Formats: sequence, C-alpha cells, structure tokens
Amino acid sequence: MITIPVSLIDRDDLTLLERALLPLIVRHGFHWGEKPTPLSASLLANHLRHSSKEVVHALDALVAKKILKTIREKTADGVMILYVLEPIQNIQNTPASVAIATQYSDSNYYLNLSSETFQELHVYALEACDREGVRRELFDDFNFYQRSENRRSFDWHAEFERWIRRSLSSSAPALATSSQIEESKPSGEQFEMAQYFIRRLASVDPQFEEPFDVMSWARQIQYLIQSENYTLLDIKSGIDWLFSAKGDWFRPNVPDAYHLRKHFKRLIAHTRSFRDGAQKLPDGINIFDIIGRE
Repeated sequence: MITIPVSLIDRDDLTLLERALLPLIVRHGFHWGEKPTPLSASLLANHLRHSSKEVVHALDALVAKKILKTIREKTADGVMILYVLEPIQNIQNTPASVAIATQYSDSNYYLNLSSETFQELHVYALEACDREGVRRELFDDFNFYQRSENRRSFDWHAEFERWIRRSLSSSAPALATSSQIEESKPSGEQFEMAQYFIRRLASVDPQFEEPFDVMSWARQIQYLIQSENYTLLDIKSGIDWLFSAKGDWFRPNVPDAYHLRKHFKRLIAHTRSFRDGAQKLPDGINIFDIIGRE
C-alpha cells in the first residue's frame, strides 16, 4: 500500500483538479521497490477522463508550487515533457504561496510558444489549409495534439506542413468541401480593405509594385477581423493613422499586409479612443463610401 503525504493533503493552495491529479500520480507513478515513474500529461488526462489542455495547466501549476518536477525524455517521436513528484522533504519545505516559475526555458517546446509566435503559426496554418484545399479545422487538431504532448520543434511551420501531408495520406476526411473553401475566402469588404491599403501605399511610394496575389493581403485583413476581433473601421483607422503626419515615422515598418497585421496592436493603440470606447459610424454612412471619396 502506498500512502499520500499529509503535507500534500493539508495544503490549502491547490485547486480541485490539482487535488484530483495527485492520487493518480501516486497510483501510477509509484511501485513497490522501484523508483518513481515519470508520467505524461496525456496519460493522466486519459485516467482522469478530463481535457488534456486543463490537465496540462494543472500540472504546470503543481510544478510551479514545487510539488512536481518536469523531466525531458527522448523518445522515437522526439523529446517529451514528463512529470514526477518532488522528493517529500522538498515539498514540506516549500511555502504555500510560491511564485510561478518559468519551468520552460526552451522556446522550441510548444507550451512555451509566445503569443506572437502562436499567432504567426495560426495565420500560416490557415493559409496552408486554404492552399492545399483541406479543412481549416486541421489546425485545431494540430494545436490540441501539440499542446497535450508539448512536443519540441525548431520549425513549427514545417511541422504543420507535415501534419497536412500526414492527414492527406490517412483515411481521415481532411479535404475541404467546395462550400467550406468558399466560406474560408475573404469577403468582398475584406478584399476591398486590402485594396484600399494597397492604394494608400502606392500613393506615397512611386517605387511601390502592386502585389500579384491580392488575395493573400485580404487574408491578413480577414485574420484581424475573425481571430483578433477587430472591425473594418478599426483597420481603416489604423491604416489612416499610418499615412497621417502622426504615423509617418512608423510607416516604413509596415510595407505590406503581413506587417500591418503583425504591428496592428501598436497601430490601433494610437487611433482607438479609450475614453469613449469603440468608434462607430453615424447611421446611414457606409465605410466604403468614405473609402471611395478618399
């Protein structure tokens, strides 16, 4: 029989999910006469019958509280992050209110991707899905798998391309229907906003060459609206600020739609009114009537 230390049971800084994980870790990680066995997040999620994403968050919290420690183990599929209990004396000497530690110092692990890097990967993945004619939901599957396994890669764009190839070669229905492909295309308004940005660039740069693939520019506008929850008015305001006297200094950093999306949070900070909330057009005024007059 294996007992759970009282020092763990009596802690008052554990969530319900963290408390549920500890008996499972003891049950499956400790065997009589053997060293503790490191466990994967996916294994614990299966035993707990709970979301892998939430289980990973709970395990990370237990690592931060010095109850668990992480171990990197090489497998045939790459390096995996495993979890094992800290020695009991280390747990007992740990204060209840311990600061969250940065246990993932390697930026190549999926869990340690920055928000900006993840957004870059998301946009690339959507474009790759549209290019290959596969369902956009493939990225959700990819994200769930990599998040639960916390795999390591030096090129996540290439990893997603390989994920697409693997999905196409499997029996799973990865191909998108014609209606799904049509729905994933940028709308006419998003396409026109991309053209508006192109016209503004051409008006200030005699050397500017209009892009051959305007659709890719429109997809950046589409991402800002669908994934970042900006409005067409927000985007037009950011573009107008960029070509105003106040934004002239920053314009060299935004030569195309990709960089417009990349720097848009900074652009909108200069244009959005934080005092009055979201800007609105007067009733009966269409944003593209304004664009056409400029």
